[in-house]
Amino acid sequence: MLMPWELSDEKLLAECRVESFVASGPGGQKRHKTNAAVRITHLPTRISAVETESRSHRENQIHALRDLRQKLAMELRREVDPLAYSPPPWLNDYDALKVNPKNPLYPSLIAEIFDLLKATHYNLAPTAAALRVSTSALTKFLHANPHLWAKANHLRSELGLPPLKWNR
Repeated sequence: MLMPWELSDEKLLAECRVESFVASGPGGQKRHKTNAAVRITHLPTRISAVETESRSHRENQIHALRDLRQKLAMELRREVDPLAYSPPPWLNDYDALKVNPKNPLYPSLIAEIFDLLKATHYNLAPTAAALRVSTSALTKFLHANPHLWAKANHLRSELGLPPLKWNR
């Protein structure tokens, strides 16, 4: 069964409520007069994403949907056995977890990492080993996205583990 972030745009949107509204804040008169801002809420999980940056409703919807996929991938877990785990074949195409956040596979990579982190009690070394990358590559991937870094550190703190460190 596909996870929500793996669904086509049409199927994912069928599980969501999409709201348009007038954004507040900077942006000039055009921004304050149109319902260009978008909030997409995944109804089964109540996870939502809001995008207000563009004056284009369509552009905001595209970005909000991308953000929603990433949030769903960060929050929803599958059970994984780290000893029996094998990385998905598509991951071989991306050296050292270098996947652009705009890549449609980015949410799937987030999910793989957080599933493994949970299975290894948020220990980076066995997670990296299961993904067949260095601990440094995994740390760089998490640190590159402030939301991932914060989520990983929050989950580690709940287990009484020290926060991840960035030494660059």
